[in-house]
Amino acid sequence: MAKKQLSYAECDALITAPGTEFEMVTVMENGSPQRVWKHAPPDFRTFFEESMQKWSDRVLTNEPVPEPAEYDARQDVTYGQALDNAYRLAAWLRQQGVGKGDRVAVSGINSSAWLTSFVAVNLLGAVPVCLNSTLVKDAQIHCLGLTKPKIVLADQKDAQVLSPIRNELKAAGVGPLYSWDNLDHLPADARAGFTSLDYATLKVNPQTLADVKAKKGCAVQPTDDALILFTSGTTSLPKGVMITQRQGMQHIHTASIPAARAALRAGAPVEMALGAHAPPPEPLTVLMPVPMFHVTGLLAVTVRVFFAGSKLVFQRRWSVKDAVKLCVDHKVNMVSGVPSITTAILQSGLLPPDFHFAALSYGGAAPAKRLAGDVKDRFPAAFINHGWGMTEAAGLHIAISGQDYIDRPDAVGVAIPIGGMRIVGENRKEVPFNTLGVLHIRGGNLAKGYLDNPKANAEAYTSDGWFDTGDVGIIDDDGILYLRDRAKDMIIRGGENIASAEVENAVTQDPRVAEAAAVPVPDPVLGELVAVGVSLAPGVTATPQSIIDEADKRLRYPARPVFVVLWDGDLPHNANGKFQKNDIKELVQRKWKEQGGKRIGPVKARL
Repeated sequence: MAKKQLSYAECDALITAPGTEFEMVTVMENGSPQRVWKHAPPDFRTFFEESMQKWSDRVLTNEPVPEPAEYDARQDVTYGQALDNAYRLAAWLRQQGVGKGDRVAVSGINSSAWLTSFVAVNLLGAVPVCLNSTLVKDAQIHCLGLTKPKIVLADQKDAQVLSPIRNELKAAGVGPLYSWDNLDHLPADARAGFTSLDYATLKVNPQTLADVKAKKGCAVQPTDDALILFTSGTTSLPKGVMITQRQGMQHIHTASIPAARAALRAGAPVEMALGAHAPPPEPLTVLMPVPMFHVTGLLAVTVRVFFAGSKLVFQRRWSVKDAVKLCVDHKVNMVSGVPSITTAILQSGLLPPDFHFAALSYGGAAPAKRLAGDVKDRFPAAFINHGWGMTEAAGLHIAISGQDYIDRPDAVGVAIPIGGMRIVGENRKEVPFNTLGVLHIRGGNLAKGYLDNPKANAEAYTSDGWFDTGDVGIIDDDGILYLRDRAKDMIIRGGENIASAEVENAVTQDPRVAEAAAVPVPDPVLGELVAVGVSLAPGVTATPQSIIDEADKRLRYPARPVFVVLWDGDLPHNANGKFQKNDIKELVQRKWKEQGGKRIGPVKARL
C-alpha cells in the first residue's frame, strides 16, 4: 500500500519540532505576537562577518569591469576581498560622522562594490537606503528627501543621474555624494558634486579600523532598523519600507522551507528534509539578473548566496544572449528572479542541449501557467520553486515547489511556517475556502512599516498584526493559495469581475506568446471589455486575430479579449520585473480609441 502523502501542516510540524534547525519562537513584532525562527542570525553584521570569513577564499562575484573598460571585460572578487574593503569603508564612513542608526544611501547596478557598500553600512550598525537606480530624477529626489541619508554612495551611472539634481538633494537634507567608480572619463558636468572613492585603497585611521572590527559602538538589537527598501512605485511615488534586523534575517531559514517541504511531500525522511538548510558541499553559481536594490535580489537571493558561499554572476545590462553565454561559461547551476527571465532563456533556444540547471526559482510576478511544464520538460532534474513575496514581507512568504508546483501550475502555494495567510471579504473578515477575496499575511518577517507615512500604515496594517496585500485570490480546501489579480487591476465587464491572470494564463498557453498583460478598454454598454498587450516569442509571427482565436478556446465568454496589441519588442517592465500595467493600459487604450473601439487591434505598437 502506498504511503499517504503528508499534508503541509504535517510537514511543518515535523521540520519545526523543538530541537530542530527550524524551531520557532513567538516574539512581539510590530505590536503583536509573531513567530520567528529561533536559530536565525541575530543581525546583519553577525551574519555577514561569519559568512564572509567562512568563505573568504571563495569567489563572491564575477562581474563586468566598470566602464570605460571593454564590454566583455570581467573580474572576480572573493568574499575575503569584499570583507576587507567593507571594513575599510566602514571605518572611513565613521570618520565622516556616520554612526549606529544613521542612514547611508547605496545606489547602482549590481556589483561587488554595491555589496561592499551594503555590508560596510551594516558593519557600523547604520541603515542602508537601497535606492532604485532606474528611477527618474523626481522620484530620486522624493526617495532621498524622505530618508535624508548622511552620505550617498553610487556607481558612475547613478552619479550621472544624481549630479544634475545635487542642489535639490542638498536642500532636501541629503548628505555628500560619493562614487565607488572612477568618474574621470565623464564630462565635468556629469560628475559635478561627486567625489570618487577607491574602496581598496581608502586611507583610514588604524584605531578607527580596529574599533570597527571590535564592534565598538556598532552593536544593534533585533528590533533596530536594518535597511530601507522602496516599493516598486508603478502607480505612484515609491514608499520607503523599514525592515528591522530580525525581520531581515528571517529569510536565511525561510528560503530553505520550500525544498524541505518538497522532500517530505515526496516521501523523504525528516533528516533529509532538514538537510535542505545545509550549505551544499560544492559552491553553487547563481546568475543574478535582478537588481539587488529590490527585495527579491537582496533578501531572496543575495543573502542566501552569502549563507551558502555561492558565486554571483552579474551582467552589465539584461540580454538573453549574454545571459546564456554566462550560464555556459560559468557553469551556472541556478537562476533566480522574475518568471520572465526563465521564460526568455527557455524560449531563446540558445542553451546547448546537454546544459542543465540544478534549480530554477522565480517570483515577484505571476508566471504563465505553462511555465512549470516547460521547465520540467527542458530540465527534468531541476528543482523548481515558485515563490510569492513582497517588499513588505522582507522577501518570500508563500511558495510552492517540486511536484506540487508541476501538478498545480497556477497555484501560489502555502505560507511559510513563521507566517500566515488568509482571504478576507469587504469587512476584512476571513471568508470560507474557495471564496474570492483579498489576501492578508502576517508573520515575524513582516516589515516594520512605511517610513513617515502614517496614512499608508493605517490602511495596510490591521490592529491584530495582519497586512493587506491588495492581491485578490482564493485558498482551496488543501490550504493552497491561488491568486487572481491585484484588486486595482480587476477588469469589470457588465458587472462581472474578470481577473487579468485568468486572461493572461489563457493567452500564454499559446506557444507563440512570450508574455501577455490583460487590461481593460472602455465600452459604452458594458463599462469595460478585455484587451491584451502581447509580446511574441523570438522568431515567430502572429496576427491579433490569431491570438484571440487561440485564447477563445480556453476562456469563458466574458473573459475573451476583444482587442490585442502586439508589442514591438518586450512588454514594459520595471526594474523588479513586474509589468508596468499603467503604461501598457495607456497605450492599449490609446490604440483602442484611435481605432474607434473596433475589435481585434493593431499589428505592432511601441511605447
